[in-house]
Amino acid sequence: MAEQVFPLNHPFEYRGASYIEFKARRPKVRDLRNFIKNVDKDGVAAMEKVLADLCEVDEKIIAEVDIEDFTPMKAWFEGFLKPMLGE
Repeated sequence: MAEQVFPLNHPFEYRGASYIEFKARRPKVRDLRNFIKNVDKDGVAAMEKVLADLCEVDEKIIAEVDIEDFTPMKAWFEGFLKPMLGE
């Protein structure tokens, strides 16, 4: 699967643009590297950044996502980490 679609239960507008879903590309090693580099400083900010990169949107847009919609996006990315952690 080349991309994952996340339909939003709580669509929103930000700076005149409407967001009803996000499409995320599969993570690459560079995404993992950037996430690991930032996660110890601020875990939430690191997750916002990696999801923004994967969805190809500004981090400020991800910061506006309802927590209910953020949870499956976060879980999807974490699913790529589990095999590396032996889980």
